[in-house]
Amino acid sequence: MRGEVAKLLWGKVEAMPFVALDSTTRDLQLLEEEFVRCIRRRDPERLVETFYAPDAELQAPGHPLVSGREAILAWLRREFENGLIELKREANHFEAEHSLACASGRFSLTRETQPGILCTKEGCFTSVFRRQPDGHWRVVIDCLTLVR
Repeated sequence: MRGEVAKLLWGKVEAMPFVALDSTTRDLQLLEEEFVRCIRRRDPERLVETFYAPDAELQAPGHPLVSGREAILAWLRREFENGLIELKREANHFEAEHSLACASGRFSLTRETQPGILCTKEGCFTSVFRRQPDGHWRVVIDCLTLVR
């Protein structure tokens, strides 16, 4: 049935590798996807609530350490006010053991520096997640590094 649906949608079927994801990796991927959705919707409140632990730390290039949800929320609001248009994250590596996990990958950040002028910077990120008492994964350390 799956092959028939693929053939109907794309006209031919090519062998594609199927990778079974464990539940932790899938949970972390879903969080990364929600991060991007929240940025696109310009919803820093939801982003901070769903992505960061109460004691999270954000290490962003050119900024002092940002500690705690309230401070991260204030930082994100300032970033939107200062022209942040998009922050894409693409995690390409996940590791997990017990109640700690990490994700790493690339990001691109686009901001409007002057009316009609966009500037995009790219970099790498590493996020450390901790399983919270309610069972959800949340970031405790989020480190962004620009690539020159």
